[in-house]
Amino acid sequence: MINEKKFDIINLKGKLGKIRDWMRSHHSPPQLFFSFLGIISTIWFLIRVIPKPSRAAYPCMRVAAPFMSGFVLYLLAVGGIIAASRKVKRKFFNVRYLSTVLLTFGVIVTMAITPSQNTTTFYQDKPTKSGPDDGPNQPIGKALGVNPGRVVWIWNPEATNENCISNFDTKDWYWKPENTNQKVVERMISNALNKLSGKTTIKESWDVLFRYHNIRKNQKNRGYTKGEKIFIKINQGTSRWLLSQEDKNNGYYYPTTLKPGEERRRTSLGPTETHPYVVLEILRELVNELGINQADIAVGDPMTDIYGHNYAVWFAEFPGVVYVDKFSTMHGRTLISPTANNLLFYSDKTQSDKLYDIVEKADYLINVANLKPHVSAGISLTAKNHFGSQASPTAAHLHYSLMMPRAGIPSNGGYHKYRVLVDLMGSKYLGQNTLLYMVDGLFGGGASETKGPVKYFMPPFNNDWSNSIFLSQDQVALESVCFDFLRTEWNGINKHDALNNVPETGPNMNGVDDYLHQAADASNWPAGFLYDPDNSGKPLSSLGTHEHWNNAEKKQYSRNLGFDKGIELVSIPDSLVKTEVSPKR
Repeated sequence: MINEKKFDIINLKGKLGKIRDWMRSHHSPPQLFFSFLGIISTIWFLIRVIPKPSRAAYPCMRVAAPFMSGFVLYLLAVGGIIAASRKVKRKFFNVRYLSTVLLTFGVIVTMAITPSQNTTTFYQDKPTKSGPDDGPNQPIGKALGVNPGRVVWIWNPEATNENCISNFDTKDWYWKPENTNQKVVERMISNALNKLSGKTTIKESWDVLFRYHNIRKNQKNRGYTKGEKIFIKINQGTSRWLLSQEDKNNGYYYPTTLKPGEERRRTSLGPTETHPYVVLEILRELVNELGINQADIAVGDPMTDIYGHNYAVWFAEFPGVVYVDKFSTMHGRTLISPTANNLLFYSDKTQSDKLYDIVEKADYLINVANLKPHVSAGISLTAKNHFGSQASPTAAHLHYSLMMPRAGIPSNGGYHKYRVLVDLMGSKYLGQNTLLYMVDGLFGGGASETKGPVKYFMPPFNNDWSNSIFLSQDQVALESVCFDFLRTEWNGINKHDALNNVPETGPNMNGVDDYLHQAADASNWPAGFLYDPDNSGKPLSSLGTHEHWNNAEKKQYSRNLGFDKGIELVSIPDSLVKTEVSPKR
């Protein structure tokens, strides 16, 4: 696909000007130039747009469209006028001059009604603003959690196989057992949970999480009650379009060979999504440590399928868990359905969505996302993970509120704009019903949500897999911390493998954290705007605290610096983040 961002309209105008000057020097009539331009524009537009209609929104197509439509109007005008003049046997005007005027008029009208946001403003010859607007250690919002604003980051380079090469040619996929030390991952998650809760045992830690959640949700200080339903929302979005029907019939596994014409799938296979051993450890703790009935736990990504390499690992130990699928009951999957009514009401009042029954009936959600950039959103973490929880056929209808509504065109950057992610975070069925937020960074994602993992360069990773897991009860704080990691790693200086021409600066688009500003504090909402995703008549209150660390070396947030507000980043080992010993300020 053509990289539309690099299609410079100024250069286009220069080339057209050269053609015009050459024609003038050779005494070619202006009508010939218009005809030439119209023919070329029409052919190019049709060739590009017919195979993929969404390309009509690209900037280069928006440039071609006025000339194409003007050319069509020209032909219609010429044909109509000639026919009329022949019919009445009189010529009140010169057909050639009138048709030229109509052509010019058509171009002007078409350009006037064509949105110019992505052509006249984005491609100006000036530096593009990047990065967040707010500087370091400027906390906003209300810190949440039994230890307010606490985010736990655990890093252990022994968690993964440094020599792993995850691609279709080697079949050495990152999720294969030999590429992950399951015992290390088990210790990482249990230690991180204890650090998050402040307790010393897994059972105590989960009880703290359940009680805090029930106090916020039901104003009742109680732990888990037998029979309550838990839904573990995983990140598995690519299976919907990567797996063929044959793959699904064979157990939802990746193909080992590709048929002629399937070469495109070769480079798409292996994106950084849910790791089997992270979810396996959660299941072990819920079932084996807390004694929760397997049938009361569900796992899946409602919009799509569970990959076979995940299902096989989980089912082997927990065959009674509900593994959801919206399409089929093949291979042990349980069919789910959209809710009877719309339950998610987007606050810009343009649309609403149903969810899935498994989400509606859940007493608790556990949100397991991945550490990775996203082409349209800049980053893809726990909030973006819920694009797969709404029950429309795809999530394409939600992209208009992201940074890059159209591929390659960051036309919706900046701050104080409607962001659908805030509605997802604030929904009583989604973000507000979440017991624990987790970001799996064992293998950090590549330059986009559809790319495989790459080794990260920033310390302490130092050209190894990122080997990290992040946990929090405060979704805004967790995403703020992970955003700082991603914008530091994907800074346009580091050079990663397998980029396939995807920009390395996606997380540094200006306004990526706009949704975090708005989720933290209503003063950052668009003027006169109210977020109310439940259509309750009551606007959202603060969903957590947001700020940026002081720098990528020390990684300190306000609570690490002795202040009684903002984020506290707790690391394992604790040498990764320094905490000031001064009294609270």
